[in-house]
Amino acid sequence: MGHPWQFYHGEVLIFSWSCYAEKVKRRIAMDTVKIGKYIAGKRKALGMTQAQVAEKLGMSDKSVSKWERGICLPDVSVYMALCEILGISLNEFIAGEDIEPAEVVQKSEENLIQVTEDGEHRKSKLKKIIVLLAVFGSVMAGILIYLLTFKNQPRVNYIEPLAQDSTEMNIAGMLSDADGAFLYDYAVDKEIKGISFELAVYKKGVLESESSLGTISWSELEQISLRNGMIAVIPDFQNL
Repeated sequence: MGHPWQFYHGEVLIFSWSCYAEKVKRRIAMDTVKIGKYIAGKRKALGMTQAQVAEKLGMSDKSVSKWERGICLPDVSVYMALCEILGISLNEFIAGEDIEPAEVVQKSEENLIQVTEDGEHRKSKLKKIIVLLAVFGSVMAGILIYLLTFKNQPRVNYIEPLAQDSTEMNIAGMLSDADGAFLYDYAVDKEIKGISFELAVYKKGVLESESSLGTISWSELEQISLRNGMIAVIPDFQNL
């Protein structure tokens, strides 16, 4: 596959076309470790410290240290300034080695492919991140919709006892003396005509007996049927 490229050599703009097999192209990538060692070698050859290089670039010496250890590359905005400080060309910086005049054209081609390959890799990685964020956002939106719609809908067709340590149970206990009281919260989707109470006796997890305690009818109490509310049961254990 052909790869057009251009570069400046002195004051002459050179155009060319080179052909590389796709397998070769895929193997070419910017070597951060090699570039880091090259930066360190050039800096030391000039008798400069990391702090001095960093000061000229307006950056911290920790950044220079990371470059030289191959952890990361400098930001593209400082490439030219760094090359000027170290007395190297941009092609030499990207290649991570000194380039003889006779090899300038070949190295320029390789460097262009390196930059292109790295750019494609970053774009691919960015696309994957965007897809993951989109999926994560969709999942979170679905959970939020569920919480705002279904979870906030009133519960129906249930009856359950209030917690023993609730304020209502504490007050009911004080009002009912020794026999205590049992409070139940309920909600139904139809009108209640009556409630039946049954007593079941268990011993060691085995049902021993059960009996009806009676029925309360709303019509007898001359009240409107309620679909939700609280039931208070105050037993009289002495007369059971």
